[in-house]
Amino acid sequence: MNINVIIILGGPKPICRNTKYRAWYKSMHDIGVPLSSTNVEHTLNFHKLFKDGTSIDEMINCIYAFIKYYDTLKNDLFNEHKTIFTERMKIKQKLDMSTKFV
Repeated sequence: MNINVIIILGGPKPICRNTKYRAWYKSMHDIGVPLSSTNVEHTLNFHKLFKDGTSIDEMINCIYAFIKYYDTLKNDLFNEHKTIFTERMKIKQKLDMSTKFV
């Protein structure tokens, strides 16, 4: 069974509770879920093309389109979660600084 299917069908799971790097793992999880969902979706679409007897040229075009889309999605998610992660770290640093003076 494909591991990506397990992640999607596994349902919500706790994301590294009570760990030092909880914000990092949450960001990585939030990036991984859409990527694996996209991977599964496009894999199924490719299998459908293959079963329907689509020409090799159309399959190649489909593969290149997926690679381009996946790369764009990966970069967009990275940039989005880089901002989110940075904000979380700023908040955590502010909280850490405020507790040191108490």
